[in-house]
Amino acid sequence: MNKLFEKNWAVGIISLVFALFIYTFVTNENNARNAAINSQLASSFNTSETLYNVPLYLGDRPDDIYVSDLKENVTVRLDGPKNILNQVTRENIIVQTEKITKGHIGNQELELLIDGLPDEITYTISPAKVKVEVQQRKVVTAPVEVSLEALQLEADYKVESVDIDPKEVKLVGSQKAIDAIDFAGISIRSNQPVAESFAGNYRLQILDKDGKLLDVNSETMDIKAQINIVQNSKEFPLKITAIGEDNTKNNYHYAITGQDKVTLFGSQKVLNQIKEVELVVDVSNQKKSGQVVGLLNLPSGISSASFNDAKVEVTIEPVKLKP
Repeated sequence: MNKLFEKNWAVGIISLVFALFIYTFVTNENNARNAAINSQLASSFNTSETLYNVPLYLGDRPDDIYVSDLKENVTVRLDGPKNILNQVTRENIIVQTEKITKGHIGNQELELLIDGLPDEITYTISPAKVKVEVQQRKVVTAPVEVSLEALQLEADYKVESVDIDPKEVKLVGSQKAIDAIDFAGISIRSNQPVAESFAGNYRLQILDKDGKLLDVNSETMDIKAQINIVQNSKEFPLKITAIGEDNTKNNYHYAITGQDKVTLFGSQKVLNQIKEVELVVDVSNQKKSGQVVGLLNLPSGISSASFNDAKVEVTIEPVKLKP
């Protein structure tokens, strides 16, 4: 019994010593960490930060100056006290070219600058300079044109009209580029023949006479278009052709009681050759005046008509015999 008691007492002593060791170790670790934090709070460190894809803007310039070949983004390295760098946001970084004057006309190399940073911050821009072309600026308002050369249509169909929005655009560029504009508009395309109206959004293209894209800005690049497609059609007068008359006994007179013109649909080439449409009236079984139905005789190459028959009033008068 005494041995068991002595054994438990020894285990308790060892556990107490181990617990004191763990407590002391953790306390020292926390003290060291707090000391490091206090050291940072009580001091200032210099550091650096690199920002990529920072937008590049034009500096002050006359309103009639246009700059081309300008880089879109640059890389910026900032150096200085960490506490200050932590307060500088990306929105504070405005990279722009040096001031541009009319004396810069032509190919130029412009220095890049950042204004508004704290005095403690230094910066490095990569590249430090950019090569651009400075030219006279020109602004025009041009109607939006529509090209249908790449649009495939089903046989006997045509584009009746194209509705676009906006109908005109404001173009800004160098005088040389603006003067070279031959086409400012959209191209309507289809991968297969179409026979129904459709709508879509199309990218504005600004081309020279050789079909090359020009370096010109537009206030609007997306053009909405409604392409209205209809079947080829044309309206023609009706011409009555009677069959089955007995001219030895009767005289016949005809009058169309309804619409006397018909719209035909089909090949435009065929439509252009037609002058009138034959309305065939069969009076072989007609013994007295009355109304009959005439049938349209559609020419070859015509797919359909606005109607296929028409009512005709027939007046029959017996032939008067000479005394």
